Amino acid sequence: MVWTGTWVAERLGVELIGGGDLPDLLGLALRRNPRRAHLLVSSVLGKHVPQRPSVVHGAGLDLGRRVLDLLGETEAARAVVLGYAETATALGHSVADGLRHAPYLHSTRRPVPGVARAGGFEESHSHATSHLLLPEDPALLAGDGPLVLVDDEFSTGNTVLNTIRALHERYPRGRYVVVALVDMRSAADLGRLDAFAEEIGARVDLVTRAAGTVRLPEGVLEKGQALVARHETAGGEPAGETAGEAAGETAGEAAGETAGEAAGETAGEAKRAVTGTTTTAVGTPDTATGTAPEGTPDTPDMPSEAAPRPAAPLRVDLGWPSGVPDGGRHGFTPAHRTRLEAALPGLATRIAPALGGARRILVLGFEELMYAPLRLGTALEEAGHDVRFSTTTRSPVLAVDDPGYAIRTRLVFPAHDDPADGPGERYAYNVAGADFDAVVAVVDSAADTPALHAPDGLLARLAAHIPRVVLAVVPSYRPRTTGPETPETPEATVTPVTTEAPKAPEAPKAPEASKAVQGLQGPQPPQASQPPQASQPPQAPQVPQAPQVPQAPERS
Repeated sequence: MVWTGTWVAERLGVELIGGGDLPDLLGLALRRNPRRAHLLVSSVLGKHVPQRPSVVHGAGLDLGRRVLDLLGETEAARAVVLGYAETATALGHSVADGLRHAPYLHSTRRPVPGVARAGGFEESHSHATSHLLLPEDPALLAGDGPLVLVDDEFSTGNTVLNTIRALHERYPRGRYVVVALVDMRSAADLGRLDAFAEEIGARVDLVTRAAGTVRLPEGVLEKGQALVARHETAGGEPAGETAGEAAGETAGEAAGETAGEAAGETAGEAKRAVTGTTTTAVGTPDTATGTAPEGTPDTPDMPSEAAPRPAAPLRVDLGWPSGVPDGGRHGFTPAHRTRLEAALPGLATRIAPALGGARRILVLGFEELMYAPLRLGTALEEAGHDVRFSTTTRSPVLAVDDPGYAIRTRLVFPAHDDPADGPGERYAYNVAGADFDAVVAVVDSAADTPALHAPDGLLARLAAHIPRVVLAVVPSYRPRTTGPETPETPEATVTPVTTEAPKAPEAPKAPEASKAVQGLQGPQPPQASQPPQASQPPQAPQVPQAPQVPQAPERS
C-alpha cells in the first residue's frame, strides 16, 4: 500500500522519521502558508480523512486510559480535560471518556451572547486566530487538580505550553498533562518541556501514541508554496521537478505550529483544488495526467444540466436527550456522558430508516461539532452498518488525486453558521469519489440555516456526489447563564497566549519536573450523576422528514 505522504516527499524531499505505526497515522499534504507549506494529515483524527468511528474514538479512549494510569484514581477524579478547537475537540472529549471521572471543555471560535469568557488566547499563525473559553461553570478551570490539555500533535508545543503559562498565572496548580496523538518534536525542542516545568514550578507530563519528527530540506517552504501555486492555477503537476530540485525549510522556520493549529491562509487564498476526475472546479479531466484543468471556483461540485437533480435531503428527528450538551464548548460532565451513552442506541435506531439500506455510510460532522457526530457514528457502527466518520473544516488544503497524497478530493461551500469573523469558504475532504451510498450530515441548530440548504450550500455539494443525504440536527446547548451580554473583566480573562507570554509567578515546585509517558494502561473509573437542562433550539428550515422510529428507552 502506498504511503499517503509519498507525493509530497518525492517532490519536496520531506522525510517523516519515526518507527512503529507513524506512517500509518500520518500522511502529507500541501497548503499555502507563510510558516509551513506541508500539512501532517492524521488518519485517526476524523477531520480530513474518513475513518471508522470506532478507530477515531478508540484512539482518544486509549490515551485517556493511559492518563488515568499515570494519575491514579484519586488524582484523575480531580482532573479537568481541555481540548483545542477545531481539530482536537473530539479527541479531547474521547480522552475525557477514557478518564471517565473528568469534566471536559474545549476552546471555541464561536462567541455566545450572554456567556462570560473564562479566558481566551490567540494563535497568531492560524487562519482563525481567536480561541475563547466559555465554561458554563466559572469554577471549572479554577481548581487545583491536574489539567489535561489535548491537541492532535505536539511539535514545538508553543500553543499548549503558553496556554498552561497563562492559566497558571491565574489558577496555579501542581500538575499538567499534555496529550497528543503524535510527538513530533525536533531535537532542538526536546528539552523545552523539562525547562518549562521547572520555570513554572509544576510537573508537566507528556502522553502520546507515537513519536517521530519531520526532516525538512533547505528551501522547502518556498518550493512548497510554488508547487501549490502551480497546481491551483494550472491544474497539473509541473514537468521535470525532482525531490532534489524542490527542497524545504528548516525545522526552526516551521516552529510554533501543529497540525491541529494548521491553516495560516485565508479562504480566498485557496479557491481551487486539483482533484482528478472528481473535482471542485468544473472542467474536463485530463486523461493523460488524471487531473482536471482550472474551472469556475464559484460553481464547484454542481451536476451538469443533463444530470438528474439530486434528491432533497431527509431530516431525521434524533430525539436528542434533554439537557445533554452538543459538545464541550460550555463544559461536558461525567453525568452528561452517562446520559448520552444510554441514549446512543436509540439515536442510531432513529437514523437507520433514513439510510435506505445504504451499503457504505459517511457520518459528517461540522467544524468544532465533532464529538456528537462521532458518537452517532459509533452507535451506527455497533448496530452493524459500514460507517466512516469525518468533519468539515475551515482549513484550506490543496487536493491532488494521487494515492500517495493524503487529500484526494475537496468540496467547497460557504460557511453556514454566521461566523463571528465573517463569511468564508469551508471544506470537506476525501468525501467526493469515496464510494459512499449515504451521508449523515450532523450540524447543531445554530448552523441549520438557509445557507446550509442553499443551491451552493453543503447539502447540495454532498448531494452532487452521494445518492442519499440525511440531515441530523443536534440542539445547540445554551448555558443557564445565558442573558444580556456579559462584558469581559480582568478577573475573567486569561492573558492572551503568544509565543512570548509573560512569566508566571513563583509557585512551589512539584517533586518531579516532567515525564514523557508511552504505552500505559489503566482501569475504568466509576460514572457520575445527572446534568442540568438545556433550552430548546431555534426553529430550523424544513426539509422532508425521514421515516420515524420510536426512540429506544434509556438504559439505567
